[in-house]
Amino acid sequence: MYKLTWIFSFSDKDLFAPYTVDSDNDYYRNLRKRYTHFNQLLKNANADSISCRIAKKYTDQVCKALREYYVGHVSTSHLIIENLVKGCMGNSLAASTLFSSSAFPGTDEIQFFRARSSELARTFKPKEMLHPPFSKRAKSNNYRFSIPGVSCLYLANSSYGCWIEMGRPSEHDFNVSPVILDGSQKIFNLAVMTRDLGALNEGDEEAIHCWVKLLILMIATSYNVEEVTRTFRSEYIISQAIMLAVKKLGYDGIAYFSKRVDDEVFSQVAINLALFAEYRKNSEYGNICNSIKIDESMNFQMFKQLFPSLTYENYKLRVDSSPYIVNIGNYKYQYSYRETEFYRFDKHLFARWKDKNSLPWGNALC
Repeated sequence: MYKLTWIFSFSDKDLFAPYTVDSDNDYYRNLRKRYTHFNQLLKNANADSISCRIAKKYTDQVCKALREYYVGHVSTSHLIIENLVKGCMGNSLAASTLFSSSAFPGTDEIQFFRARSSELARTFKPKEMLHPPFSKRAKSNNYRFSIPGVSCLYLANSSYGCWIEMGRPSEHDFNVSPVILDGSQKIFNLAVMTRDLGALNEGDEEAIHCWVKLLILMIATSYNVEEVTRTFRSEYIISQAIMLAVKKLGYDGIAYFSKRVDDEVFSQVAINLALFAEYRKNSEYGNICNSIKIDESMNFQMFKQLFPSLTYENYKLRVDSSPYIVNIGNYKYQYSYRETEFYRFDKHLFARWKDKNSLPWGNALC
């Protein structure tokens, strides 16, 4: 078996997501430049010829999809991305059930969290923590992996992940519910990065070639644009096209690293899961809501007001069995997640959920 040893020298800080540009017009130019750098890095690392051909094809096709979209050929743009997504589907690194997904490393139960902001001190019932009901789709917004009118249920693998995704709200506005899924969900994995060598076997050509494809898609979906006064977001074109393609191919959601972290290496507790809330006739909620259990919310400030004796309930979190260093922050100031109030909040939310195992799936709809 041919060993692809080049993967151990393929790493560059210019590929560490997320990326930031000043204006919407900068997105396409910057992406093309980064893709050129990506292809050159492969050559410099003496990557195998198949990986180089894959990278050239995928980078060219993503750029073509953007150009087609810009000139109004939206269906052509989406078809290009759909074919790229199909090209990833044969490998478990890209597509698998939730419990088998490499997006959530560890060996224990996978915990998720759902948050809502409110200026009023209140508790949200489980049903209020689901995705917006279909009758209120007019209020749905434009997000990285969902388009207006098509709802998604966004979850994070920690309360911290929810907090940064919501723009770091004040403690008294931050309300979080614990969530578990039954594991049947089929997930497309975009939570990949060039540091993923621990998840790869240098003798597994198929997995490494899939990794190259996923990296290229991840790069295109990992931009933040600082321009504020705009209604159109170029950085969402590819991610939303991937969402529509994955949904069309019968998958239930997409896992991806939060783009609000300083660097992807600090995102192990900021992995998001966007689950498709497919419309059902005569129902306000998607089928996905029948496959989850969710508890009422708890306010973060209220949690911090409890006596230590009331919060000292141990619960084994997925992060405790992660094979990776789990820090948050940035290169100058970084902190172990296990030494934060968010970590203790995560534990408390699940420890206090005493009837979790006896609840039926879809409890929020009961």
